[in-house]
Amino acid sequence: MGVYLDHNSTTPLAPEVLDVVKSVAECSWFNPSSAYDRKAKDAIKQSRLSVAKMLNANPNDFVFTSGGTESNFLVFNTFSRNSSGVLPLVITSNIEHPSVSLPLSRLKALDLIELAIIPVNPSTGVVLVEAVLNELRPNRTILISIMLANNETGAIMPIEDIVRAVRAWESKNVSSLVFIHSDLAQAVGKLPLDLTRLGLDYATIVGHKFYGPRIGCLFVRGLLATKPDAALNWSVTRRSVPVRESGAPLVPLFLGGGQEFGFRSGTENTPMIAGLGKAAELITQNLGVYIEHMLKMRRCLEHELHSAFLPLAARVRVCIFGVDRCSPDVADLDLNWFPNGKSTDDPRSLIERFHRLPNTVNLTFLGCPGLDSRRVLELCPTLQASRGAACHSALHNSCVLQACGYSVEEAVTAIRLSIGRTTTLDDIVHAVNDLKRAVSSLLFERLQHTDNC
Repeated sequence: MGVYLDHNSTTPLAPEVLDVVKSVAECSWFNPSSAYDRKAKDAIKQSRLSVAKMLNANPNDFVFTSGGTESNFLVFNTFSRNSSGVLPLVITSNIEHPSVSLPLSRLKALDLIELAIIPVNPSTGVVLVEAVLNELRPNRTILISIMLANNETGAIMPIEDIVRAVRAWESKNVSSLVFIHSDLAQAVGKLPLDLTRLGLDYATIVGHKFYGPRIGCLFVRGLLATKPDAALNWSVTRRSVPVRESGAPLVPLFLGGGQEFGFRSGTENTPMIAGLGKAAELITQNLGVYIEHMLKMRRCLEHELHSAFLPLAARVRVCIFGVDRCSPDVADLDLNWFPNGKSTDDPRSLIERFHRLPNTVNLTFLGCPGLDSRRVLELCPTLQASRGAACHSALHNSCVLQACGYSVEEAVTAIRLSIGRTTTLDDIVHAVNDLKRAVSSLLFERLQHTDNC
């Protein structure tokens, strides 16, 4: 049996979610658009309510989709429609998921948008508010898309501060209207989230990242303020959306039966939508417990890693993002999230205390040039984890770790360990032992090779 520490990649279905999916598939399999059965309609309605409650938002502001990639593209497609003669400017960061960075790069290549890519602070891996403000252009900037939490490093972006600063900028540039999107894929189920407080226009939610099915949904502020037919004629003149109160625009990708308020046609996947709603319910009920467990396991993991590799310190050193490698003003500030070791009743008000996801450990091995995390993981018999470096070559400038100040040599040694709700101390001990044996074996091979030379 393997030790699964790749929960930032995907999670298993929670047992309660699986039960709901099975039940709805067996008993509520009718077409939700039919006139003779309400079970399927009610299941979808309840899921919408559950997702909205989890995120403190209006249930009518959510569109169910196939997943995060579609949700993100729905937003970008909306802002690629230009009839003003001036290309709209979109702002993003250099550490986004490919489902954000690649569509935006493609739209830029097609001369449908201009694109400003903001580098993160290499000391923290975080987007600076000032960097966003510096890229704003009156009557040109139309969209900002910045993730809330990074999938590789766990670094958390100051989205609420960014939104507040942009709104203040708008008040001084009254003819400008900037919409703000954030991919919440890695944040849901790991952080207290409140869409009303965050002030976003769009937010992407991905079910399989929080023990739900492999579907997703898109939050669109004031979705029903614009009819789908009118949205199809919307373009980036911005005069057709004169005030923020009229809601954020959304142009449908699919036309057909008019499901999802007309913004996402196609017969609904009722069992999976119901499962997504159940996964949201579990978070609403248990978020504090989940975070407390993940923080506890993360501390144990980091302690075990440092202790296990201490005897090898003369030849290789473990470096953990946010602990060994970070700006000193943010190191370990989230370790005391629970006062007196007890969870709070309302964790939503404490999001500002987090600087890194409570479940994510990104480690690199320093002092041994040529050590490759791919080889390390191949030699781990039980550990199931991912490499931290997303680069496909040394010349890939958008690599997350290189954007955070890592050299190419450092980035290729990186491993991302991401903890889940059921991770145990035994899992952590086994995983660290695997890593230590694998690295020791590679060091021994290297020593033998040097002696033979």
